[in-house]
Amino acid sequence: MLCYILDILRITCIFVRLKITIMINYETNESYPLLRDCFEKLIRIKAEAGKERTAANYQSSWNKLSAFLGRKVNQVTIADFTPSMIQQYLLWLMQNERSKNTTLTPSSQDFYLRNLRAMYNKVVKELRFMPPAGNPFTTLHIKVPSTRKRALPKEEIKRLSELDLSATPHLASALHLALFLFYARGMCFIDAFNMRQENIKDDYLHYKRSKTGASLQVKITPEMVRIIRMYRQKYNPWLFPFLHEKMQGVGYVSAQSALHRTNRYLNEIGEAQGYLHPLTTYVMRHSWASMMLEAGTEIGVISQSLGHMSLQTTEIYLGKLSVSKIDRAADNMLNNLIRNSEIKPEKVETKRRNQVVKKKISKAIIPMTSNKMSIARKCKNILALIAVKIFQTTW
Repeated sequence: MLCYILDILRITCIFVRLKITIMINYETNESYPLLRDCFEKLIRIKAEAGKERTAANYQSSWNKLSAFLGRKVNQVTIADFTPSMIQQYLLWLMQNERSKNTTLTPSSQDFYLRNLRAMYNKVVKELRFMPPAGNPFTTLHIKVPSTRKRALPKEEIKRLSELDLSATPHLASALHLALFLFYARGMCFIDAFNMRQENIKDDYLHYKRSKTGASLQVKITPEMVRIIRMYRQKYNPWLFPFLHEKMQGVGYVSAQSALHRTNRYLNEIGEAQGYLHPLTTYVMRHSWASMMLEAGTEIGVISQSLGHMSLQTTEIYLGKLSVSKIDRAADNMLNNLIRNSEIKPEKVETKRRNQVVKKKISKAIIPMTSNKMSIARKCKNILALIAVKIFQTTW
C-alpha cells in the first residue's frame, strides 16, 4: 500500500514538473518578443517623433549588433540579452579580423554600447521585464581617453565674423549659420534646422530643444537679425531655407544630410584659416559655452542656456577650465588671503604707472614754464628800459 502511494506521488511530481516547464516555456514565448522587433519598433518611434539623430544612432548600433548575431538575429529574444552575450559582443568589437573593426576606436566602441544600453533600458521599461541575471550593462564600462575640447578663442570668432566669402555663396551660408548658432547661445544644429518663422515672437526665439524637449527662449541679437534677413524668404516657413534645399534637383533633405554638408563646408573654411582641428557646428556651440565660463558666468546659467537637464552634463561638456582662468583664480586667492593690501601687484603696478606718467608730464611742463618765465622777464626788462628813457626825456 505504501509503495502504491509513493508511486502515485512520484507520478504526480513528474506531472507537476512537466506542467510547470510547459507553462514557463509558454510564458517565455509569449512574454519575450524578438530583440529585432523591439529595437526596430523603438527606432521607428524615434523617427516618427522627429528625433532623426537619435533614430540614426540607434539604427547604427542595431546594425552593428545584427552583424554580430548573424543568422541568429531572427531568434534572439530580449531574455537572451545577458551579460555573457554583451561581453562576447564587446570582444567581437575588439577583434579586427572577424568583425572588420580595424578603425574602431574606444570612443566608437563606447558609442555602440551606450546606444545599445539606452535601447535595451527603454524596451525593458516598456515591457516591464525583469532580467533574470540582472541588467547586462551594470558592470560594463569602456574607458575612453579624454579628448581636448575644441573651442575657438574670441579672436577667431571675431575674425570669422569679419570674413568675406561672398565669392563662394555655399561657404558663406555655412559660415553665417555657424555664427548664428554662436550668437543664439550655442544653439544645436538640429534646432536651427527645425526653426520656423513662427518661432519668432516679441524679439525672441521660442522653441523646444530636440534632444531633451526643454523649452528655451533666446533673445534675438542684432547679429542674429542681420543673418536672418539674409536668408529669410517671405513664403517659406523655414528660418533657413537653404538647409532644406538639395544641391541638385528638388527633394527632401534630412537633418543629418544637412549637418554633414554644413560641417564639410565649415571644415573647408577652417582649413583655409589654418585651424588644426575641423571647424564644425559643435565647435561654435562649445565656443559660446567656454567664453561664457571665461567671462565668469555661473555654470547654472550656462547649463540652462544650453538646454542641459543637469549641471553634471554641463560640467562634462565644458571639461577643464582654461589655464588663464585658473591663473586669475589663483592670483585672486593670493590677493585676498595672503598678500598685504599695500603690496598687491595691481596697486603697485598702478602706482608705478602713475609715477611714470607724472614724471613725463612734469618734464613736459617744466620747459614750458621756464620759457614762459624767461619771456616775461624779458618783457619786464624792456618795459623798464622804456620807462627810464621816457623819464630821462621828460626830466
